[in-house]
Amino acid sequence: MDPHTCPLPVGQSPPPSEQALPATLKQLLGIGEQELVPDASRRSNTLIFTVIGTLTLLVFGVANVRAGQDHRLMVMGVVQLLEVAFLLVPAIILVSRRAPPVLSENMLVLAGFAIFASNAVFGGQTGDAPYWTFVFPYLVFFLRGQKTGWLVGLAFAVLVPCLMLYSSRHWDFWVYDDAHALYYGLAYFFNVVTAAYFNLLRSRFQAHLADQVEYHTGEVRKHIGTLQHNALHDLSTGLLNRQGLTERLDSSLAVLSGGGGFLLVAHVRFFRVPELASIVGSAKVDESLGQLGRVLQQHLTGLVGLARIGQDTLGVVLQSDTADASAVQQLRAIAHLRNVTHLSEFAVHVEMALGVAVQRLGEASDAEVLMRNAEQALLFAVDHRLDHQFFDALLHKHFVDRNRRYEKLREAILHNTLMLHYQPQVDLKTGLVVGAEALARWNDPQEGMVPPDKFIPIIESTGLLHRFSVWTVARALRDCSAWQTRLPGVSVSINLSADALHDPEVLQTVEQHLMSSGLSPALVVMELTESVLLTSPETALDCMARFVALGVKLSIDDYGAGFSSLTYLKQLPAQEMKIDKSFMENLAEGSKDRAIVLSSIELGHDLGLKVLAEGIENEATCHALRDAGCDLGQGWWFAKAMSSADFENWTLARNSAATASAPTGQDS
Repeated sequence: MDPHTCPLPVGQSPPPSEQALPATLKQLLGIGEQELVPDASRRSNTLIFTVIGTLTLLVFGVANVRAGQDHRLMVMGVVQLLEVAFLLVPAIILVSRRAPPVLSENMLVLAGFAIFASNAVFGGQTGDAPYWTFVFPYLVFFLRGQKTGWLVGLAFAVLVPCLMLYSSRHWDFWVYDDAHALYYGLAYFFNVVTAAYFNLLRSRFQAHLADQVEYHTGEVRKHIGTLQHNALHDLSTGLLNRQGLTERLDSSLAVLSGGGGFLLVAHVRFFRVPELASIVGSAKVDESLGQLGRVLQQHLTGLVGLARIGQDTLGVVLQSDTADASAVQQLRAIAHLRNVTHLSEFAVHVEMALGVAVQRLGEASDAEVLMRNAEQALLFAVDHRLDHQFFDALLHKHFVDRNRRYEKLREAILHNTLMLHYQPQVDLKTGLVVGAEALARWNDPQEGMVPPDKFIPIIESTGLLHRFSVWTVARALRDCSAWQTRLPGVSVSINLSADALHDPEVLQTVEQHLMSSGLSPALVVMELTESVLLTSPETALDCMARFVALGVKLSIDDYGAGFSSLTYLKQLPAQEMKIDKSFMENLAEGSKDRAIVLSSIELGHDLGLKVLAEGIENEATCHALRDAGCDLGQGWWFAKAMSSADFENWTLARNSAATASAPTGQDS
């Protein structure tokens, strides 16, 4: 195919080339002839023709020998049987012994020449022998090609008519007249020309077919090469992909197994990639990551392989003499690179975390396991806001335990085997219990009571949150309705995460229960942290307004811990503020905690909020808060969280004692 022509459409074969008359004549004569048929096919063709000729000649030979009344036919039959024995059978033997194809082909051509010539001399059954000879040129051209075909054909066209004339005059077989022999020779020669051209057409078709096979085989090879390349590379950046890096790591582990040192497998996540992709488009971000990858390939010391293994993640394999933090210092320095991409306004690499798995060279290793270990280390670094994390056995145990706990927790939520306990909230002036905070508890059959800080984060970071939030709200409202008979006016406080606040089914659950139970919405308090306003303040405020419209109260939970904004504080439609327990440990005169607590109580009152202090664990703290004007208190000094039934009994006893005498602030 002409390399300067345009590529053919997919699936289209190259057309056969046009043949000029001089070229056709050369091909017709066999000039520049090439053998295209494989040896196995040539042997098969020779064997088929030889077997057909042997069986046919054997049948005629036997029949002619048995025609004893006709001496001519009997002699012809004997000659035919001898031709089978000494010409055709040897050709079969040569094929069966896998001799060079040219030997068996020449033997068959020789046999054909002798058989057809002798038949012409004997005249066949009724002088029909010359007609049978017209098949011979096609056989010779097919088996031996143009040159041999012409040579044998011309020889046959000259010699056999001469032999026919000679035998007619001197032998007592079949008598041909001179004109018959002459015209037979001319007819045979014409047949040779026809056979030569038909064989040329067959050869052209065969050559064209071979060209098609070669062309399509080349196309398939290119396609397979492309598929193999794409299977190991990220198409957007041109870098290796995860599979490509895994194979590179696997081969490197084998090649370097006899040396010393370490291989470090690092997964590097760039946090800004998803957001930047939404701003400038995925194509530009992909291009920038590709540019960053090529820069790192030139500058990273000990680089074994680099790949894009996720939308926002690069995988790097380094050979190093050490396996501590210094070994990945050059990776941690990626965040400080400047002008490495075309995104001049934005940088994709300035916020990152990396997880590292280490393999000592010479020890048993598995590339896929190392990749998974690096991924685990990265996940841990991301979850805990670390810039890097090395993998170790404890980290693996952390993920295994977390996921096993997730599975058990999922079953517990599906089968409603979690519990709600209630921690009393006490009016610091009167000592009366006025409410309770609903706190989830999990009594696992294998682990026993699992601390909330071990399972609540799992719920909040997985798809379990929706079902858990709906269950918590429904159960807390049901318990609050139930204790109104013995504890009228005692409210329940329910913690809502930001996701639960935006969950319409949570709001629907509250509304349906309030309507069906007749519970006063004023006895329902939803505790929210200020962080609910961080992502989408307008949407969060709209969701809060819907709760407020039902008559439900809102409480600002964990005030003072972590993020606090006076701007958001005044926007929240809350009726209560809970001061975080971290400030309750030191309320001595002159302490910073005391100053923060006193100012928070005053601020809450100025904003028209009731103020509740959580984490009260001793009498001194209780008195200090009461003297400071704090409205409500909650903590172990009063009581730990307890079941709904125990809460009812404890509250009845507490409130009876508080009514009968001045409150001491001590647990009873």
